[in-house]
Amino acid sequence: MSGPHDYHTPQSSYSKEDLLKSGAGGYFGPGNAQLPIPPMLMMDRITEITMDGGQFGKGSVIGELDITPDLWFFECHFPGDPVMPGCLGL
Repeated sequence: MSGPHDYHTPQSSYSKEDLLKSGAGGYFGPGNAQLPIPPMLMMDRITEITMDGGQFGKGSVIGELDITPDLWFFECHFPGDPVMPGCLGL
């Protein structure tokens, strides 16, 4: 069985195109982890990945989402009075 690094060399940042490729299974190979695809891919880019950062020194990831009026959740939360759902505010 092959491992994820047989298909992909880890990077310290990823573009939107990179994230979409991962959602299609293009980075880690069949049967391995992949990101969700739009509209559930809630990132436009990953700007930083560290192996030793974070509060406990176990690594950290910084991702960004561009908030625009056409994002899927504004239409349904709430109709006529769009609000970003609190559970998405990380």
